[in-house]
Amino acid sequence: MRIRFVLLITCCFLLVTSETYAVSKKKLNDRIERYNNYLEEVMEIPDTAVPSKLLKSCKGILIMRQYKAGFIFGAKGGAGVALKRDIKTGKWSAPTFVSNAEGSFGFQAGGQAIDAILLIMNKSGVESLLMTKFKLGIDASFAVGPVGRDAEAKLGPDTAFLVYSKAKGFYGGASFEGGIITQNNRANKKFYGRKVTVKEIFKGEVDVPEEANILIGTLERYCN
Repeated sequence: MRIRFVLLITCCFLLVTSETYAVSKKKLNDRIERYNNYLEEVMEIPDTAVPSKLLKSCKGILIMRQYKAGFIFGAKGGAGVALKRDIKTGKWSAPTFVSNAEGSFGFQAGGQAIDAILLIMNKSGVESLLMTKFKLGIDASFAVGPVGRDAEAKLGPDTAFLVYSKAKGFYGGASFEGGIITQNNRANKKFYGRKVTVKEIFKGEVDVPEEANILIGTLERYCN
């Protein structure tokens, strides 16, 4: 039993490391497809769907998978993509890749994967993604996303991100905690075939790779 537990923790640490640092065009394409599948899964279930009014009024979206693992010492990491939405035209930008990593110490045991959708609700949220790195809850506020018809009434004006998440696995009291989000310039360079900045991506100054169209198309469908 002890050996199985150690193997589980080791696997979780490897998942954290691979998601954060491993970069290849195929893996990036697979991530885009996985994030798209998760978005569709969430939106097709009434009890978990992001309210359409919030999706239509948001300034962008961040979709990511976060891994947590540990035994006394813990690790948290993952990867995701962010897209900016032009409020005037309703058009979505190409995706920019981000990473998420952080360590911790204390009583903890287990491993968990957490898929999350974060709606970017104001200018502060968009600007945070232009930073080299930022910490959710410190540099940008976030809250659990509301559901139902009165979703807009529950939205605070200073909330930068609204979080909709789902966890798989086990980890003592684990839930999406945000952590440090960093720009993944290596992934962006691999995906676009050249060095690009987040600002260039958000302004539409790069050609959109065909692999990104599946996610952009899904977002456009749910915003209509």
